Amino acid sequence: MDKRILHLEFGRHFYGGAKQLEYLVNAEAHTGNTEHHIACPEGSDLARQLKGQSCTVHPISYERDIDAMVVQRLKTLIDDIKPDLIHIHSRHGADVWGAITSRLTGVPAIYTRRTDDNESALSRLKYSQFKAVVSVSEGVKKVVSKLCPDDVLQPVIYPAIDTSEFTFSLDREWLNKTFSVPGDHKVVANISQLTERKGQGDLILAMRNVLEASDKITCLIFGEGPQKENYQSMIDRYDLNEHVKLCGFSENVSRILPNIDVLVHPAYSEGLGSILLQAGATKRMVIACPCGGISEIIKHNETGIHVDVGSPDTLSEQITLALEKPERANEFGQKLFEWVQDNFNVSEMAQAYDDLYTQVIQNEQDKEQATKSEA
Repeated sequence: MDKRILHLEFGRHFYGGAKQLEYLVNAEAHTGNTEHHIACPEGSDLARQLKGQSCTVHPISYERDIDAMVVQRLKTLIDDIKPDLIHIHSRHGADVWGAITSRLTGVPAIYTRRTDDNESALSRLKYSQFKAVVSVSEGVKKVVSKLCPDDVLQPVIYPAIDTSEFTFSLDREWLNKTFSVPGDHKVVANISQLTERKGQGDLILAMRNVLEASDKITCLIFGEGPQKENYQSMIDRYDLNEHVKLCGFSENVSRILPNIDVLVHPAYSEGLGSILLQAGATKRMVIACPCGGISEIIKHNETGIHVDVGSPDTLSEQITLALEKPERANEFGQKLFEWVQDNFNVSEMAQAYDDLYTQVIQNEQDKEQATKSEA
């Protein structure tokens, strides 16, 4: 089936849904029967990244979540390109404004939900505007199914990662110089937004016990977010500045990961965790909490280690064990690589979305034909 898809991605940085969108449109470029159009904010990383690739990018003016005028801009764009389907890839207001735009224009829409945090009962109205709500994990679907009407399709389509993109090899000299890590230190890392639900506070607390076992360890925490000042205060309070460093946001994740000894992800909630896929691509051991969709990647004592949510003491024990037994850590990293490669590949993700597009469009055409026949 020939089809024209309008994708809405209102995130401004190139990770999460934006990166998945790049994988999707490039994978489908080889099929030749789908025309992809991308609506994204002017000046966003996605607008720059996808320019000249196998899709048409439409940068639009958008002033964050409260910009209701974006509906009119989307309607104008839809009048111009006449899509068969709208695919919404993010929140940032895209889910609400996209649902309204779909209702006003009559163009069917689907929405990919990437987080497992709870929403208000009003979300039932939003979900009712979609023909399908895709969850990126079974953990996310458990949340979605509580509010999504039964007549809305609710598939699970795992995100993907292209392991061939991760070409950097071990270069500890670069890591040590860039982030002021002593040459004889082992490295623990966390790479995530600095929010309470990502659990970096537990990691900082855990490092007190880890450093009692050995002081030749550095913990690098990458990311930005509202908890940054609070976490720095914790580091100051416990006199951890020589060993725990807030490094800010980095675009060099694929270069950083091969140089760390263990990735720690003590999140309290998580849709799936793209950083876990990246850890798998670089064969890094992961210690994480089995919340949301995490356990669909990190399987305890198989592809990594689980620790209880909100348990710094258990976390410190597992970090110490991982650093004391590097052969064990390497084995977990290899198993994670194999699991990610087999279950989170780009071609399967793209095919699943293509099948869903076809199903939704065909369903709408059948309904339209039935209506005409009744008339």
